[in-house]
Amino acid sequence: MNIRATAPQFSLPQAGLIVGGQVLRQASGGTHVHVNPADGERQAEVPIAGAKEVTAAVDAAAKALLGWRSTPAATRRDLLFRLSDLVLRETERFAWIGAKEVGTPIKSVRAIPGKFAAWTKYAAGWADKLEGRVVSTWQDDNVFDYTICEPFGVIGMIVTWNGPLMGLAMKVGPALAAGNTVVIKPPEFTPFTAFLLLQLAEEAGIPEGVLNLVTGGAEAGEALVLDERVAKVAFTGGTHTAARIAAAIAPQAKPALYELGGKSANLVFADADMEVAVRHSARQPLFLSGQGCVLPTRLLVEESIAKVFLDKVIAEVSSLKMGDPMDEATDLGPVVHFGAQSRLLSTIAKAKADGDGELLLGGRRPEALSAGAFVEATVFGGVKPQSSLAQNECFGPVISVIPFRTEDEAVEIANSTKFGLGAYIHSTDMPRTLRLVHRLHSGNVIVNGAATARENAPFGGLGLSGYGREGGRDGLQEYIRTKNVAIARI
Repeated sequence: MNIRATAPQFSLPQAGLIVGGQVLRQASGGTHVHVNPADGERQAEVPIAGAKEVTAAVDAAAKALLGWRSTPAATRRDLLFRLSDLVLRETERFAWIGAKEVGTPIKSVRAIPGKFAAWTKYAAGWADKLEGRVVSTWQDDNVFDYTICEPFGVIGMIVTWNGPLMGLAMKVGPALAAGNTVVIKPPEFTPFTAFLLLQLAEEAGIPEGVLNLVTGGAEAGEALVLDERVAKVAFTGGTHTAARIAAAIAPQAKPALYELGGKSANLVFADADMEVAVRHSARQPLFLSGQGCVLPTRLLVEESIAKVFLDKVIAEVSSLKMGDPMDEATDLGPVVHFGAQSRLLSTIAKAKADGDGELLLGGRRPEALSAGAFVEATVFGGVKPQSSLAQNECFGPVISVIPFRTEDEAVEIANSTKFGLGAYIHSTDMPRTLRLVHRLHSGNVIVNGAATARENAPFGGLGLSGYGREGGRDGLQEYIRTKNVAIARI
């Protein structure tokens, strides 16, 4: 199949590391050959940070800290507003890079710069509103007691590859608004988006060393979290890596924010708005080709409507176009790389062999797109609630359909995994919906197709889905610590 790009043409940045404002084109961790996941073509050689570059980046962040935290809050606010506007200016370029870098359809990634600006401006607006309080001392007239909001210091940010600009939006704005400096470690699979963002940060006037970039793998990540000058770790990624980070930083009693995986249940009741529920249940799990932590990949359908509803979902999924991410008509792009494709195809094959469910749609590598890391949109029906397919994160375009008879059974199935990031409800029965909100073991509950991860609302999970919140005032609080001051009258 000949791939034809219909989007505006740009070029990938000549990605490098950025340490204290200096661009490094070579690094001690070697290089990574970045491949376009849509066609397998080599796109760039990317320098990989080792411990040496990470140490230098933390040096730069520590050196910049005093000046940045002492910068008037209104100035920090205005600089972040300026960065947001520059990102909006480069919307088409970010969209083009995202399609080439991760394989996200360009029409989907085009919305992300606007989300970055919304998240960053929201956080920036808090910069000059972070106030302490006077503590009541009416029982002790000899003490004046008050609190101060202070930044942690240097924040080590380890971000994931799915939606790289969105991941940065959820972390960078609140950290900088609160007066922290930052060292960002993206994975080698997504080096270009973060590099462009830091270039724009320089153009916006954010001082050297406030933001630093050390693209790399495990060596860079380990060096970053273990550096004693890093006051807090903000991590988005997998549960296994989070456990390793937690064990590594435990001797330092270092705090961390963990935004991890999920196996979100989508409960569809017979009284749901059928059109809304079908569209959301078919399309939302396949956003980013299913490579999202909060996506509703377990579809729980009330038994009385299960057959009709499933037929409609399969028809909707079948209508989605898979192909070139640069094509404006594409709904589904490739997965991030060929290793992910191989893992997903193995997961699907194992689920079939183990009898976890009945394969109703997809499950293969599309022959017409064999040059890229594509996996067909896949639907399993009659999935066993305790099977590996239902319990473990696939992180790909796989929907598992599970019927239920009663509300209690639906809740039991929904809460049966070790994850707790998202839960979805489709129902027009509001009393039932409000009951379920309290019964579902989840950090987020999304009803009737509402938007997720909004800048002014907290986002985060329970259990193996992580700890802490991003977004809203709660997300800003993650980058602030409170100091108490008590003054005795002499």
